[in-house]
Amino acid sequence: TDMFDFQGKVAVITGASGISIGKTIAKHFFEAGAKVAVCSHNEERIMLAAKEIGETDPERMFAMEADTSDIESIRRFAGAVLEHYGKIDIWVNNAGIHFPKPSLEVTPEDWNNTVDVNLRGYFFGAQAAAGYMIENGGGSIINIGSVNKTIVTVGETVYATTKAGISKMTENLAREWGPSGIRVNCIAPGSIPTLMNQKQYSDIKVHQAMCDKLPLRRRGEADEIADGVLFMASPYASYITGQTLFIDGGLTIVCG
Repeated sequence: TDMFDFQGKVAVITGASGISIGKTIAKHFFEAGAKVAVCSHNEERIMLAAKEIGETDPERMFAMEADTSDIESIRRFAGAVLEHYGKIDIWVNNAGIHFPKPSLEVTPEDWNNTVDVNLRGYFFGAQAAAGYMIENGGGSIINIGSVNKTIVTVGETVYATTKAGISKMTENLAREWGPSGIRVNCIAPGSIPTLMNQKQYSDIKVHQAMCDKLPLRRRGEADEIADGVLFMASPYASYITGQTLFIDGGLTIVCG
């Protein structure tokens, strides 16, 4: 992260507690000098994560409980960030949930929960950030998508639908808000160890099968996703908008 300098910039990350990509992204922005704001639906966990990330300079760390499946909650969070820091330069939609199960067993509640967090929450998060950015010369919105936009995995229909939707949403918002100086991009991680998939990969055979399938022969690190996010938010990416960048060790170029 040494090449990135975000001093004086305000970076907002949703869903940044626990063993998560979001927490790692927040940490990287903090280490690059940004003022950071994070939220999670679990108040205890987000306060703990914020304390851990921001201990060297608590003035640059703001945390709040916010449920991204609840539009009012997202708007309250955005408002609180603006009140606390006075601006928003970077908004990262990262909060995500995932209930793999056969499509015949998916309940309306499974559908609603997944779509509300992964898709609706991203849209209204982006809307809240853009409402400020349009008035203030622009900014960068980054959506965390998934290789599931492209690869097909049995039992992932609802999740994959939301992730494909995120990439399309990214393109539409980038076109609409580009004239206002807002860049909108999507980062799509491949197989990264997180709390969400810990159980699935605790079986060494599953882990090994994934490593054998990948051209780079290993699963990724959350740090490698965070580096991509920081790049997309930085001046180095000033002419990139409406894109989905896969950081996946080549998973999307392997069939099946």
